[in-house]
Amino acid sequence: MRVPAPTRLPRMLLACALLAGVFAAQAPVTRAQVAPDPVPEHVYPMGSEMGYARFRAGPGLQINCVSYPLGPGLRVHDPQQHLVLRGQLAGLHGPAVFARDSMGNVFQVWMLAPGQVLPKVPAAPNRCLFQQY
Repeated sequence: MRVPAPTRLPRMLLACALLAGVFAAQAPVTRAQVAPDPVPEHVYPMGSEMGYARFRAGPGLQINCVSYPLGPGLRVHDPQQHLVLRGQLAGLHGPAVFARDSMGNVFQVWMLAPGQVLPKVPAAPNRCLFQQY
């Protein structure tokens, strides 16, 4: 059995590295230029409505000048989809999408960015005579 001399080992490694480099250079790398997927639009539950929401102290919710009762376990999401704690609701206002349960209690509210309009979500009833949101 013949053992390679210590001087031949670096030469063999160099030859293998060169051959690997030659084969890698000949094989063209093709990568399809794929555009990033657009951010999916948020899907709201069936029956959701959109309007201008104002949270009052004590707790209360008024959307388009119509008062709605708050259900137990109310979840309010800010425009960044973070949950807002119940103690931080007083004074919160802006465009929102909300969902009600079978008893008419609001159980989920998604606050929207100012000026954001969602054409697929129907508008809530409006009782504001002179204020248009």
